Amino acid sequence: MKGGDLHLEMVTHVLESMNEVVTNNYDSEHKAIDIVAGDGSEPNIIALQNGTVITAVNNIKGTNHKSKGLDTYGNFVKIKQDDGKTALYAHMKYGSVKVNKGEYIEKGTVIGTIGETGNAYGKHLHLEIQNENKIKENPLNTLNSKTNTSNKLDKNKITEEKSSTSNSSVQNHTNPTTTNNSTTQNSQISNDYTSYQSEYLKASNYHHGSIVDALKTINVDSSYNYRKKLAHKNGINNYRGSYSQNVKMLSLLKEGKLKKV
Repeated sequence: MKGGDLHLEMVTHVLESMNEVVTNNYDSEHKAIDIVAGDGSEPNIIALQNGTVITAVNNIKGTNHKSKGLDTYGNFVKIKQDDGKTALYAHMKYGSVKVNKGEYIEKGTVIGTIGETGNAYGKHLHLEIQNENKIKENPLNTLNSKTNTSNKLDKNKITEEKSSTSNSSVQNHTNPTTTNNSTTQNSQISNDYTSYQSEYLKASNYHHGSIVDALKTINVDSSYNYRKKLAHKNGINNYRGSYSQNVKMLSLLKEGKLKKV
């Protein structure tokens, strides 16, 4: 999504580790949200509400980017909630699904583990919510979340408060490049995780060949639409997701020279 990932303070959690980061938001083309753990781990996924399991797939061993229909979800669980809505949790790790079709489960029950199966790029949870009329709605409404204006970097929840007229609030919004005490403390955080605070994105610790996976390692939206914006910003014209274009973008990202959108 534009401007980087959406870091939230969830009221209702979908990860057992309670450190959700939304890497791909709900829109007219992607009627769901993609979620990773803020610390890059592979946490368990938990049920959002009480309900009955109506589908549970657990036998998909890897990715298939040519898959169609339900196969695109890889290992997934679909739950008919007591509130009438249906929640679908997709791309779970092979063999990790812990619930069965027909089983009634309670809110907070572990249903599986974040994975990369089906048509998935990078390990994440694809979460869909359908209302009683089978219309897909923004899952953030179900998560009942409140947007945190800060960038939540890790479990220590390093944050900045909203600016106000008080001097203390202004100090909390000091630019990361200044040399105040807060910046000194935050300097321990790796450049890869704070790259979105500067003009450039950086993934110097990524040593493979996928721009999609590289962006995901630093918790940046890796969707085609966002990569297209990145390409345009960095002088890569007529972006089509070709091999040469992705290699150029990946090279800039590894060097810390990829301008953020």
